[in-house]
Amino acid sequence: MGFFMEIAEVKESRVQSAVRRYGPALAALMVLVCAGGCGRKDQRAYVTEERLEAGMVVSLDGVGGYNWGPQWLREGLDEAGVKSALMIYDWSKGPGGMFVADLVDEARNRAAARDLAQLVATYMAAMPNRPITLIGHSGGTAIVVWALEDLADMQKKAPGTACVERVFLLAPALAPDYDLSKSLRAVRRRMYVMYSYGDVGLMAAGTFVFGTMDRQHSVSAGLTGFKLPPALSPADKTEYAKVRQISWSIKLVKSGHWLGGHMGWTTTQFAREFIAPILAGKSDPGQPMVTIAVGPSGATTVAPAASAPETPVPGPAAPAAGQPPLPEPAPPARADTPATRQPGGA
Repeated sequence: MGFFMEIAEVKESRVQSAVRRYGPALAALMVLVCAGGCGRKDQRAYVTEERLEAGMVVSLDGVGGYNWGPQWLREGLDEAGVKSALMIYDWSKGPGGMFVADLVDEARNRAAARDLAQLVATYMAAMPNRPITLIGHSGGTAIVVWALEDLADMQKKAPGTACVERVFLLAPALAPDYDLSKSLRAVRRRMYVMYSYGDVGLMAAGTFVFGTMDRQHSVSAGLTGFKLPPALSPADKTEYAKVRQISWSIKLVKSGHWLGGHMGWTTTQFAREFIAPILAGKSDPGQPMVTIAVGPSGATTVAPAASAPETPVPGPAAPAAGQPPLPEPAPPARADTPATRQPGGA
């Protein structure tokens, strides 16, 4: 823990000492992690050397910076036995009525996304071949998507530089027709989009009045899911094969999302029973956005996927065509898990 205490102080002499003792890449990583809130005692327990060796899960809250949702998600993933570092990346201006500023200050938000992209790239340089998962809720989904776009730009300059394993967009506060193709180039396996027609107060009325994170005054994808943008190239359509969309249904009640409200995607129980199995490779739920077919001549056709029945709850799943094998399951959850926190729905 001495290394983390040194970096958390963010004093030049101590950073220089950490560089000498632990190497520049890992020291630079921890400086970036601390920029996301590692200096808080509750964060340090989840961002340790042992956890960083296993991988990294980064959670981002919505506008306002309260970070309740990421804390509940972190608790649930930890209870489920996820061994990776569980980091909360605090990107917003902060609580106290600043949610509107978080929505409208796109330049600042883009800068926060670049910082997140640099954190991911630095981690990969220090700890190659470890799985990275990004989880964004509401306004935080835009920061995740823009960070992925920056990572895609990095890949052009140095192919293979930075590619995250999985992405979760929970109640995304982006316009439904936002083009995800560039961000998907920095995703190796899956992007899960979770939305609810019951999230009318924030994802319809709220974004109509105050705007989405990409400054559209419309309903957001957190209400309807994403739609394929018009005039996508075949290559960009192919990227959408990584997307799985999950609409709230009554089946999700038993996983901890009771009423289809805005905060239901972030409950401790939902993280433990729905998200953690996905991270462990035990589940691959959701509705594809496109289907890819290879004809007799070898030509590849990409088409929008047909409507599907209700989203299945987690269970054993085989990898989709063209996807790498799913990893071995993670260790089972501890038997002595604490009681589930039960937040409100909106």
